[in-house]
Parts: sequence; structure tokens; C-alpha cells
Amino acid sequence: MLLFMTKLLEQATAKARELSKSEQDAIADALFAHLSGAAKRARLTPDRIADATRIRDDLRSGRTRLATDEETAALWKKCGL
Repeated sequence: MLLFMTKLLEQATAKARELSKSEQDAIADALFAHLSGAAKRARLTPDRIADATRIRDDLRSGRTRLATDEETAALWKKCGL
């Protein structure tokens, strides 16, 4: 039986070979989780969906905005990070 991979999967596999054993194992775990359907079982709770919807609506209406790069940098500096 011949096995074929897409070009993209072959490129990803080649890149993974350059990583440490622990990083390769993490990739393998993620791939197995995806293949088993575990990723499909991860769902947002109704409360999280409501939060995301509220934030989206606030951004769209102008009631709130995202911080600028400068504001974010100032916050990190203030926190000592």
C-alpha cells in the first residue's frame, strides 16, 4: 500500500524533524487529538459565547475599542514586564 501526503503536510513534517524530542511529542499529541476528534469536542460554554458576543457588539458599536500598540506597551512597562 502506498501512502501519500500533501505537500503542506510533508513540509510540516520536515520542519517538525528539526525540533527537539519534546516539541515533536507535543506536535504528535496535537495531531492524534485532532485525528481522534478530541478537538471537535472542545466547545465554548453558553456564558463564554455570550461574553464573546457582547465584546464583539461593543467593538462594532464603538462602546469600546482595542488598545493601541503604544497603550499595550505602556501597560507592560507599568507591570514591569
